[in-house]
Formats: sequence, C-alpha cells, structure tokens
Amino acid sequence: MTAGQLQELGLFEYTLKRSRRRKTVAIKVQQQSVTVYAPVGVAKQELEGWLLSKSDWITAQIQKQSQLLDTRQYPLKDNSILVFAQPMALLYGTNSRCEWRQVKNQPQPTLQLNLSGRVKHKQAMYQSLLEEFLHEQLESYIEMRVNEYCIKMAEALPSSIRIHIYKRRWGSCNRRRELTFNLLLASAPPTIIDYVIVHELAHLKYLNHSTAFWQRVSEFYPEYKQATKWLKEQGASLSWVVE
Repeated sequence: MTAGQLQELGLFEYTLKRSRRRKTVAIKVQQQSVTVYAPVGVAKQELEGWLLSKSDWITAQIQKQSQLLDTRQYPLKDNSILVFAQPMALLYGTNSRCEWRQVKNQPQPTLQLNLSGRVKHKQAMYQSLLEEFLHEQLESYIEMRVNEYCIKMAEALPSSIRIHIYKRRWGSCNRRRELTFNLLLASAPPTIIDYVIVHELAHLKYLNHSTAFWQRVSEFYPEYKQATKWLKEQGASLSWVVE
C-alpha cells in the first residue's frame, strides 16, 4: 500500500491510496474525510471520472457525518481526558502531518494532538486522532488480559478481538468466537474492563445468560455484581472529555 496523497476533486478533497494487491476501487468516508483505495494501474483520469459519478453519495455521507459530529464531544471542550480512569492532559499543535504522541517530562501524563495545516475540519480530526490513541491503548490492554484470563479459565483464545464504538453494549461474542469491545471502555477503571473481558470470555462456552454462564463469570470475577452496577450507574458518563 502506498502512502496516501491528498487530491482535490470538485466539491471535496480525497486521499488516494494505491495498492498492487488491490483489484477494485473503494471509497471510505470517515470523520468527514474521503479516502479512495485503488489498484496501481488505474489512471487518475479514469478514477476521477468514477468518483464524479459517486459525488452525490459522497457529499451526502459527509453532510450526514457532519450532523452526527455536531452532537459529539471534542477534546477542544476541555484540556484532559480519562484513560483507564486516570486524567491525561491534552496539548494541541501543528506538524507536517496529523498525529498523536505522548509527551514526556510533564507533571502528569500528557497527550499531544498535532494537525496538518491542510486540515479543514479540525474538530473532526482531533476526534479521530483521539479515538486512534484510545483504540491503541484499549486494544493493547484487552489483548494482554484476554491472554491471561484464557489461561486461568482453560479457554482457547478467541478467533479475533475488535473494538468499536457502541451506544448500548460494552462487549459482544458470537458463534465464530469473535469478541468485540466498546471503545468507551478506554476511560473506565481497569477492574471494570476486566469484568467485561471475563463476561465475554464466558460467552465462548455459554452463548447465553443462563445460570451456568453467571456461575462461570463469578468463578473468575467474583465482584461481577458490583461491576455490573458500576456500568449501569457510571457507564453513561464515560466520555473522551473530563467534565
């Protein structure tokens, strides 16, 4: 995959990423940014002709995401976030590319979010960088704890671990042994994350909420009732911004 290059086309800009392995052209619209994935051999003129035919759909997606983003919190509203229930200060800067990096030699843990001068939708990009950072932190923690709990529970590792943002659930498990966790857990205490991990690992054996399921949960996380209560009472307050 080649590095993305910013292109301009009509009413929107897009990042073009080419790959020798790709056989088809695809569009991804995320955080109001458009990314186009294309095979190496597709001529730019041909590609842009195809994009113009999709311009109505692309514009509609950008507008839709703009409306959704207006209802979300952004790091600009405060100067700190919660990471594993601990405050982390936020700094904002500029660079040749958009990036996040942890800053050392600060009184408290600090995260710097840098934007390129070409960015038009700054709040959306701050949100995207923040989610990228939190995703990496949560994924690393969950993978470590899943390995540890699978040994304790004498359970084979799940087939995959994924992280998404959900409104009404903290995790899920399916018959393909795929586990999914809510990115909002990145702001929760590690003990609460551990409960969600044990809960989903127990589903690998019991894909229901039967008595046997809860017995398995309680065997490896005896305080599960307290954790469940915490999520019901405090879960809605988990956000990227410390109020």
